[in-house]
Amino acid sequence: MKKCIQAIGLTLVAAFIAASAIAQDLQQLDAYIADAVAKFDQPGLAVGIVKDGQLVFSKGYGKLDLAKPEVVTPNSLFYCASISKAFTACAIGLLADEGKLAFDDPVRKHLPEFKTPDAYVTDRMTVADLLCHRSGWITFDGDLLWYGTNYTQDEILARHSAEPFSHEFRTDFGYSNLMYIAAARVIERVSGMSWDRFITERIFKPLGMDRSRVETADLAGMSDVALPHVRKGQNHAAPQKSMPYQPLQGADGACGVISTVLDLAKWDAMWANEGKAGEQVFIKPSTFRTITSTHLAMGGRRDGAALGWFVESNSGNKVITHSGGMPGFILNHAVVPDKDLAVIALGNGESYSVFAITNKVLDLYLGEGKADPVAQMLPRVKANQEEDAKRVADRAAARILKTKPTVSAASIAGDYTDKIYGDARITLKDGKPELSLLPAKELFTGELVHWHHDTYQWQHADPFLEPGYITFAFDADHKVTGFKIDLHSPDFHFYKLDFTKR
Repeated sequence: MKKCIQAIGLTLVAAFIAASAIAQDLQQLDAYIADAVAKFDQPGLAVGIVKDGQLVFSKGYGKLDLAKPEVVTPNSLFYCASISKAFTACAIGLLADEGKLAFDDPVRKHLPEFKTPDAYVTDRMTVADLLCHRSGWITFDGDLLWYGTNYTQDEILARHSAEPFSHEFRTDFGYSNLMYIAAARVIERVSGMSWDRFITERIFKPLGMDRSRVETADLAGMSDVALPHVRKGQNHAAPQKSMPYQPLQGADGACGVISTVLDLAKWDAMWANEGKAGEQVFIKPSTFRTITSTHLAMGGRRDGAALGWFVESNSGNKVITHSGGMPGFILNHAVVPDKDLAVIALGNGESYSVFAITNKVLDLYLGEGKADPVAQMLPRVKANQEEDAKRVADRAAARILKTKPTVSAASIAGDYTDKIYGDARITLKDGKPELSLLPAKELFTGELVHWHHDTYQWQHADPFLEPGYITFAFDADHKVTGFKIDLHSPDFHFYKLDFTKR
């Protein structure tokens, strides 16, 4: 009995020491995150850590809006952008569990109007293909079709169906938001519910994600909402300013979820527990394995693309992860099922602080706890900013001054069209040309200011993107036949647009 009591005592002491060490680690982590927020010039950040089903750390840093005093909390709402893709994959999984579809079903079984530029691929594209970025289109192909436009999801998919493939089907990685839009339409056809309602009724409510939403319009009546922050025209020297949320309803399935650290902790706890919410099965074990397994091998730091997730290795552990990015937001989360661990980092600015914090937490639990990802990342950030500044300076230096356009402003006015994107119009406003891309005229309308020769700088209204450069083309009689757009963006393929004059 005496030995038994001694053993119990030693166990309690060991547990107390371990708990004290964890508390000290989290206290040091808190200071590390606060320092990172300052070094990255991050407007606001919310961080959460889930371990063994419990939220062991949650805290907000910085402000909801730099122009106002309210601070970020673990209950602050953030637009989660592409973190939403895992919700779409889960919705497909729930329907598969009910026998209403299968991951290897042809898309056209549920969405007969679905098309690609290749009849072979059209017939063979499966539901799983939609979710793991192996369609054949290059990364971000077609994203201008949903960015700020008035197109419906069906119109987006129909227009994009004519975009040529750049990769072999199921061979190369090409991150595709549009395939998640197609997946959302599959969910709607099979379930008879809108994507918004399905995510709310079948995922948010059962998991107790009470603050989470899928409609930006709902935010008007809610408090503790983090606003997106951008620097005008991607100018790193410009101050960060908040901007309104963009609805982007055409992109449901690819993005759309608005949530908090406290709510996402419940979501990630389910994935860390391999598909179980507490003791209840949320998705079947086989479905969990299907969703979190690699479906397309990748090079670099990632092992491969799963369904709504990416698979990485960290200190010998399998990590499923997905980030999110939208004007004014960069966010990240990672789940380690074998360790029942998850980390969430939500930011309302455009810094990479969320990745540094995620890596720090993973090292704390999986590694030696000595890594300093902030110090490793900041020089790369600075180098990227210097490269961007040089690119902008080089364009200014290449400008040929004292030139004039070869035709009048009246000659470039008129209606234009791109066969995939749609219509554009150039009008004269007080004698000055103004270009508007009609599907997204609230974002993409602005004055054309002469740059040199027959190129104009396009000062569109979008606070997120750089100015564009419009160059006109002519026929043999020097009549305007169309124009091209040169607008530097890693997210949107303006270079593919080819507007012809009607």
